[in-house]
Amino acid sequence: MNITGKQIAEMVGVSRQAVYSVLSNKPKCLVSPEKKEKIMFLAKAYHYKPNVAAVSLNGKSTFQIGAVIDVFTGTEGRIVSLLSSKLEVENYSLRVSKITGIGQGMELIQQYISSGADAVVFSGSRLPEIRYEDYAVPLLSIGGEFGTDYFTGCRKVTEHLIREHGHRKILHVASEAGNFPKYRGYCEAMKEAGLKPLPVLHTILNPDFSRDLKKYLNRGVTAIVTSGDDKASRLIYYLRRTGVRVPEDVAVTGFDAFGDHPEIASIADPLDEVAALGCRILLKKIREKTFCKLEPRLIQPEFQPALSCGCRPVQFDNYGEFYSEEGLISR
Repeated sequence: MNITGKQIAEMVGVSRQAVYSVLSNKPKCLVSPEKKEKIMFLAKAYHYKPNVAAVSLNGKSTFQIGAVIDVFTGTEGRIVSLLSSKLEVENYSLRVSKITGIGQGMELIQQYISSGADAVVFSGSRLPEIRYEDYAVPLLSIGGEFGTDYFTGCRKVTEHLIREHGHRKILHVASEAGNFPKYRGYCEAMKEAGLKPLPVLHTILNPDFSRDLKKYLNRGVTAIVTSGDDKASRLIYYLRRTGVRVPEDVAVTGFDAFGDHPEIASIADPLDEVAALGCRILLKKIREKTFCKLEPRLIQPEFQPALSCGCRPVQFDNYGEFYSEEGLISR
């Protein structure tokens, strides 16, 4: 037997709104401790399930938010995890689903709205053409409306290699070829220094990657800017196995430093600040009923020099570990 909020209210002698306030754990609740205990007991004993769609249609907050993202791991997954923790403090719960295609992603957004979500957060990289005005609740794009300034981050990395280490031929390695923010930042730094940017050497579905990398090295490339720490780690391992020393022969930098590879020079992605910013924007959108896309607000990251670019940070002095078989890739 499932009990309704109305039935609980009648049995305890309070209003339905009082029952909702108790069960949704709202911070401001005038129900006495005794009645709160009765409400919680009845809800648990008789399997109370809130009708969130009805609550939403009545213009009341359900304190539920949907999230539709590309992957549960990596940068996006970490942002959503941090965002969930910050929303909990505001009494909101976040439910997350994974995108497998554009059509399915748009359908997931609609499903969250139909189930009574107050708002939906989604992956801006996978669903860039979303029309906000087509949906009945506020939407928030990860990367599209808030995130890390990847353009500035990659420009800082490239500038460091040019100014501090004197590199003139620098290659950018990324998952996909294209005019993405990180590549644009690399190009900007190269042009400002009077150097010619090279095309992206991409890794996904590129059977000629090893051959192309060797070609660039033979043409005098002495530094490689990658789009992620894992990519930098694999690249360093590959270079070492082919007899190329890092950083003596070729400097390598990463991106999105999470602390897993302290020996890799990288950009520290300020994910906690990004999640806090996303939380503020989302709650403001919900309160003010904002149904349009906002101009992006991006947080600038900081570059962390390390062994792989030729710097020697105080906190990491063990070159043996840097070059060991168990170091960059195996661990």
